[in-house]
Amino acid sequence: MKRSELATTAPGPAGIDPAALTREQLLGWRCALCGTLLTADRPLGTVTVSRGPTLTTYPLWACDPNCATEHAWRAAIGHAAGCEACRTGECATGQRLLDAYSAAFRQEHEGGAG
Repeated sequence: MKRSELATTAPGPAGIDPAALTREQLLGWRCALCGTLLTADRPLGTVTVSRGPTLTTYPLWACDPNCATEHAWRAAIGHAAGCEACRTGECATGQRLLDAYSAAFRQEHEGGAG
């Protein structure tokens, strides 16, 4: 299946763009969030894609425990490491990334990831 043939027909969970997913992610072999080969997983939701006149709904799977927290943290730290504005506390991007990490952390620890 070519990426150019995919069209989103239903919104994906966690803001996932179905056109950006690999075949392995759509088939549940790799995490839909980080692309890691799944060994332990959790359901993430579904996406529906169209390919010509055919609609196909794919269940998406993510790492268990929640990889979203780790990836959000790495994104925030990776950005802050090279951002002068983050050092002064005046970076909107850094704050957005830190807020995303905080939300993922709360979700993981308050009600489980899911």
